[in-house]
Amino acid sequence: MKRLRVGAQLIIWRERALKELPQVLDEVASIGYEGVEAGVRILSRYTNYKELFESRGLVLSGLHHGIRNEKKVKDALEMLKVMDSHYLIISGGRADSKSGYIKMAHTLEEIGKLAKEYGVKVCYHNHYWEIENNGLGIRTVIENTDPELVYLCMDTYWVKYGGMDPVSFMKENLDRIIYLHLKDGTEEDFKRRSFCELGYGIIDFKSIIDLARKGNVEWIVVEQDFTKREPKESMRISREYLKQEFGL
Repeated sequence: MKRLRVGAQLIIWRERALKELPQVLDEVASIGYEGVEAGVRILSRYTNYKELFESRGLVLSGLHHGIRNEKKVKDALEMLKVMDSHYLIISGGRADSKSGYIKMAHTLEEIGKLAKEYGVKVCYHNHYWEIENNGLGIRTVIENTDPELVYLCMDTYWVKYGGMDPVSFMKENLDRIIYLHLKDGTEEDFKRRSFCELGYGIIDFKSIIDLARKGNVEWIVVEQDFTKREPKESMRISREYLKQEFGL
């Protein structure tokens, strides 16, 4: 059976990830995550970021980068090279029309060409706005990019919030989805745009993990944007859920 690697997105630690990265990495390592996904801004504050990861037995699962920061893409790719990491997660801004998403697709493809020279795969990360209107945005991106240059990072929560079923979306795009953001919410959470720990909400993670094992996914990354608990506790609960339910 294919081995899926489990990572933690640092967004839940908010400003602490920026100001106290060594302490945050200690927490991540202590609760059993293998990898970490972060942004260029966080790592660039430290000249010894590679050592910070290696000394804690952690790897960089991927870097998250905004499409509007196109001029800094090379910085991100150089950082990935130093860390021997191979995924650049790109988030897009909301486009007002199909033509806007086509323009975004062209930008993604150019980033994908450059990334390929570094041995890095570009994964487009969806929010809810690409999923709305029967997936107008995400379908436009998919249809107007080379599948060898632009892959997908599916965010389970935002697919659901945007009006699609995450399992159906994953089945439809299994060949393009190579990186996952696991994010959960209850019925009430989806009304308020809030989040909960994995297994406490309504996302069908069993089907999603089954599909991930059949497809091309290497990393499944827990991403909880906000929490009412301590970040370490929320991420521990989600990590234990993946371990107990799926042996991850």
